[in-house]
Amino acid sequence: MFARRGIGVALSSLALAGSSLVWAPASAAGGGRGTAAFVCAGKENGSSAPGLGLLPRPTRIEADARYTCSGGPGRTVSATGHFVGFSPHASCLQVNSPTGREQIRYEDGRTSVIDYTRSTAVRLDTVTFVVLDGTVTEGRGKGHSARRTLATLATRVPTADCVLTAPVNHAAGGVQLDVGPA
Repeated sequence: MFARRGIGVALSSLALAGSSLVWAPASAAGGGRGTAAFVCAGKENGSSAPGLGLLPRPTRIEADARYTCSGGPGRTVSATGHFVGFSPHASCLQVNSPTGREQIRYEDGRTSVIDYTRSTAVRLDTVTFVVLDGTVTEGRGKGHSARRTLATLATRVPTADCVLTAPVNHAAGGVQLDVGPA
């Protein structure tokens, strides 16, 4: 029984540590990658088609994010993002690293387009972390590097949802976008 409790404490600690990456204030963003040109943090709702099942298969991923962006002290702007990506072998049993494109619209009318060409994904129990790296190809921040960090928290272990119910096709979570020098 102590072993289960220890595992639970360890996973909870990792989840909290990971969520601090997603919710870091603009002043702390960019760590080790140079000074961020701007940082956006918020929430995201995503879906996949087809839904994630037990067997890996090509999957389209779509997500809508609501951000608050900061370019420095006292300079914030709201934004929305729409991500469309692809994962070649997605399932409930394995975390697969997607690639994709995000279009961001800021409340001041400006836009950005980011192409994500590399990613890393890790699942710890019910927490999934995905980090996508890419380049801003159009609009605000053009030519800068971009890192999109997403953390989702399932109410149950994802494999339980796949076995007990229909395929998993929805995930909500916290998201942070760091845009800075290449």
